[in-house]
Amino acid sequence: MQEDGFSTAAVRAHARKELIDLLDSVRGKKGVVLDPALSGPLSLVAEFSLLKEHGVEKIYHLAADQPMTECASMIYICRPKLQYMKWIAAHIQARSQANQKMSHHLFFVPRRTLICERVLEEEGVYGEITIGEYHLDLIPLEDDLLSLELENAFKELYLDGDTTAVFSLAKAIMKLQTMFGIIPKIVGKGQHSRTLADLLLRMRRELVANANDEHMSNCIFPSHSEIDSMIVIDRNVDLVTPLCTQLTYEGLIDEVLGIRSTFVEVDAAILGVTAPQGAAAASGASTQGTKTKKAPLNGTDALFTQLRDLNFAVVGGLLSQVARRINADYEGRHQAKTVTQIKDFIGKLGNLQSEHQSLRLHTGVAEKLTNYTKDKEFNGALEVQQNLVAGIGNKTHIEYLETLIDKQASIEQTLRLLSLYSMVEGGVKQKFYDSVRRDFVQTYGHIHILTLQNLAKVGLFRKQDNNAPRHTYPQARKSLRLIVDDVNEQNPNDISYVYSGYAPLSIRLVQAAAFKTVGGPPAGQGVLPSLGAPIPAPSALPAGSTKHVGWKGWEEQLKLVPGPTFEEAQKVPDRTVTDKPLVTLVVFIGGCTFTEVAALRFLAQQEEEDSPKEQTVRLGRREFVIATTNMINGNTMVRAMTEEAAPTVSTSA
Repeated sequence: MQEDGFSTAAVRAHARKELIDLLDSVRGKKGVVLDPALSGPLSLVAEFSLLKEHGVEKIYHLAADQPMTECASMIYICRPKLQYMKWIAAHIQARSQANQKMSHHLFFVPRRTLICERVLEEEGVYGEITIGEYHLDLIPLEDDLLSLELENAFKELYLDGDTTAVFSLAKAIMKLQTMFGIIPKIVGKGQHSRTLADLLLRMRRELVANANDEHMSNCIFPSHSEIDSMIVIDRNVDLVTPLCTQLTYEGLIDEVLGIRSTFVEVDAAILGVTAPQGAAAASGASTQGTKTKKAPLNGTDALFTQLRDLNFAVVGGLLSQVARRINADYEGRHQAKTVTQIKDFIGKLGNLQSEHQSLRLHTGVAEKLTNYTKDKEFNGALEVQQNLVAGIGNKTHIEYLETLIDKQASIEQTLRLLSLYSMVEGGVKQKFYDSVRRDFVQTYGHIHILTLQNLAKVGLFRKQDNNAPRHTYPQARKSLRLIVDDVNEQNPNDISYVYSGYAPLSIRLVQAAAFKTVGGPPAGQGVLPSLGAPIPAPSALPAGSTKHVGWKGWEEQLKLVPGPTFEEAQKVPDRTVTDKPLVTLVVFIGGCTFTEVAALRFLAQQEEEDSPKEQTVRLGRREFVIATTNMINGNTMVRAMTEEAAPTVSTSA
């Protein structure tokens, strides 16, 4: 993000202040019992030292066993889940039976639900606990990335039909509008996107209607809109992208090691003897005896910022360059002869040691990823993936899928490739579907009959239906230029570098709406697939023509992509012309991958580089801020569809 551009610091500050107010509402020394899924997100808002300043003695993870403490008050902070309510009720009952005097406070994140309160009533503890809400919704993972961190959003939305995540996202975006101003233009694709836009419009009307007078209603939202437009993408519009293996550095880390709220678990040896500050806060109580530690991966690490969005193929060379530079800087101590020179070197030493620690971490991680990417199985699966999305399907790919099942490859890898094959082919022929279904169930267990039903329900792996609408993915692949043959991974000129040749459909849609192009030949020689007319170079465009976000000119291509298309305009005061970048909020409902984030950052960077300084005010640079229900990859997506067998109960004495 640019220093003079949009920042999510205000969102973090708001969540931090609300947490402090929450803690101060309970007097005296207190213990905090956290939903384990919230420990990572909460560490991004407030460090443990801040909690300690406001009376927190110790933090516990919410579990069936009650935490042993001598604190006079216990604060529970958790998502509204029924299992959690039963655990909390059991804790209160156990303390009551032991005549242990303690006040109990429960704060739901982001808001309470009637069904959870009903459980507390049925358990007989509703009157013994003070209930409130902690509105921790969009959590700033980075300056340009906000997430609700709802781990099960994809499953709840598309399998269970539970649209709570859409409502939570709408409430969070309304909060953003009260902080940064009304968003003038909203465009989107997909059914849940349409629902989100409708909710936002309704919430604004209700908020204004509930104001006592016109003056108060005008004070609800800032007069100036910092966010120029919003593009909403329903995950169901593009299920192909998350099924593909991410090939950026950060994306591959997520694929192999898993990133949770900007933290990744790595071998302790990579980090040295001590864990980085902040890792302990995120992990809460790390599992003793394990040889892994949590390392932060965020913008505070300059080296990671440099590496994160690069194709992994070029990471090794860059790490080598950094290692040589740091070594040369260390060697500079031999050149320090005078007191002034020695003092200057000592001043640099702290920064050098920090850089060295970062280099050690990323060299260790890159080595692990290199071993993974050199594996024959990885390269075989990657080749099949790339051929499938490029439309080069043949008999050998079907044989490869059957082989995966026969040799009992990991269930996630098998389901990802089966789903990808089904998505690009518009379903699977009846004969192959029956064969795969039979072999899959025999190999992985009969419980996975339900898994395959789940995949079919969300449209990931299904039989071909002759009565279904015409399969349009091949046409979308061509008209939106999803496959790019001449990819330059070292110096990319197109977003397709994030998958080494495949451009995410979701980001092509954003590109079309924001820039009226999907890349291709040099500026001035592009062609709109639907119109066949040249796209003028930026210098030849009328003033302000690149500022307007919308679908105009792309109606035919959008018909090839599933889900309704819409545009909404919200009336706002006239915008003041400034030389600040235009900011577009890109919203993903159902999850977003790290490669999509990298592609959006690349687009913003290209726009800045392509706009000459004298044209900056006239054309405007564009920055993207991403808001998502959660971060996903193909493994987490299919894992959410996977049914697990109930644990076997031993009958032995």
